[in-house]
Amino acid sequence: NKTIRGAVIGYGGAFNMGRHHAQSMMNVGFEFVAACDLDPARMEQAKQDFPHIRTYTSVEELLAQPDIDLVTVITPHNTHASLAMQVLEAGKHCILEKPMCIREADAISLIQKARQSNLMLSVFHNRRWDAWYLTLKDLIARDLLGDIFHVEVFFGGFNHPGHWWRSNKEISGGAFYDWGAHILDWVLGFMPGKITSVRGVVHKRLWHDVTNEDQVDSFIHFDNGALAHIQMSSIARAGKPTVRILGTKGAVVDADLWDGAMMLHTEVNGLKVETKVSNLKDNHAAYYENIAAHLLRGEELIVKPEQAGRVIAVIETTEKSAAAGQELPLAYESFLEQLK
Repeated sequence: NKTIRGAVIGYGGAFNMGRHHAQSMMNVGFEFVAACDLDPARMEQAKQDFPHIRTYTSVEELLAQPDIDLVTVITPHNTHASLAMQVLEAGKHCILEKPMCIREADAISLIQKARQSNLMLSVFHNRRWDAWYLTLKDLIARDLLGDIFHVEVFFGGFNHPGHWWRSNKEISGGAFYDWGAHILDWVLGFMPGKITSVRGVVHKRLWHDVTNEDQVDSFIHFDNGALAHIQMSSIARAGKPTVRILGTKGAVVDADLWDGAMMLHTEVNGLKVETKVSNLKDNHAAYYENIAAHLLRGEELIVKPEQAGRVIAVIETTEKSAAAGQELPLAYESFLEQLK
């Protein structure tokens, strides 16, 4: 019979994510009671969208409200760590828009704080429920791919990244922190085993009027010998398939994750087969449905903060490796071992 009362910090106009998270809360039976943004005009918009809510332009004032149980943070990347810590220190459950934060050390601090405070901390990795990814996971569960030993993911093209905060490295963290966070969450969700090392390569060659990198390559080595190569680029004049996954029993190639199908290469009774597999239906509502199930009924949290922190650790280690010019171990794996 418990009611969860939710709020959002950040109600920016880009993508209307404040409204999206608010509606998602309401869709699973939570009460959406408050919103906070530094811009009074955005609070006027929130009031138009949800006339029943209270609005604030002070984070401290919002977090002082005793009737708020859950806060979703929807702000630029470099503010995630400090705001999430404030939310947890106020005794409230916290959802962070992806990426979790910019630095591995901050991810670890947030995880430890949530555990010590017995509070839920999660990151909005909603694209685990994209149609193509659900289809891939289904193929893996059916053992149609076998042991996956090589993964390539390419996102980008040849385009100026635009003049906004997402192109500003100080605020965004870098070119790997936007779609790269989703991609890493996908890859780490189906690649088993411990990460032994990360090798990063970074190019800054063309778009000098913004501070994000032009291209980032991350080569992730696993203890079973598998390799994942992720490339994010705004200077790739020639593209390649978005996803190419090789396993001992089959392979998947997907040129466009949103075209509704992927190519499966496999073998049936000694006959080589190439077939187009139609994607399952996406299910993005499942993220908040799981949050509700976790908070109200104690069901297992699907997007765990430890997983989201691993994404941040790989991104940061990729950058450190590029700067050092050599492979580096992923120290975060030792932290995960300590939690067991």
